[in-house]
Amino acid sequence: MSRAANDESGVPRTEAKAKDRSAPPATAAAARGPALGVLELATIGRGVVAADAAVKRAPAVLLSSRAVSGGKHLVMLEGGVAEVEEAMAAGAMAAGDLLLDRVTLAAADDQVWPMLGAPVTPPDWAGDAGAEAVAILETRTVCAAIAAADAACKAADVVVRDVRFAVDLAGKAYFALTGALGAIEASSDAARQAAGDRLVGAELIAQPAPELRGRLFR
Repeated sequence: MSRAANDESGVPRTEAKAKDRSAPPATAAAARGPALGVLELATIGRGVVAADAAVKRAPAVLLSSRAVSGGKHLVMLEGGVAEVEEAMAAGAMAAGDLLLDRVTLAAADDQVWPMLGAPVTPPDWAGDAGAEAVAILETRTVCAAIAAADAACKAADVVVRDVRFAVDLAGKAYFALTGALGAIEASSDAARQAAGDRLVGAELIAQPAPELRGRLFR
């Protein structure tokens, strides 16, 4: 079966589902997870060690094990709740004091899965009448961004747009949301609470200027 080239994040864009622990494509229509686990480590070498320990402990799917900006390493795991929790525990133990952050979602929101292939540049949404307002959430860690996005999507009817994890951001992360003003306010509150002290900033634009509507980053 043919395989597509990797994007800059290292996650395959399209890949036929294999019988080993390789990851299915982030945009697959099939049900995902339901659980998602992410480990964020301070060094690349220890990140590989943590990934090895995680998949040896439990039959979770290794979605990604990759180096990112800031000299950090991300390990992403998918599978049943028990399998992901067990794999995460083993990975965290192997990471030791080099573990910067972690997140485990027992039932990750459907909009979280495509985010894992960040950077994500969405199609032009200028014609989306429901995209009344915009929120941009920025966090110190990738794990915080994932937790915040999951909370935001579960809190209100919003759409995840632009996403960038660590690459060219000195290890930080951000994502943007659109929706009705009330929904954006509710989702932003949920995201801020989920990020906690890992939040760098949360900005809201009630009505984006025509020059930004549909494409925030140019």
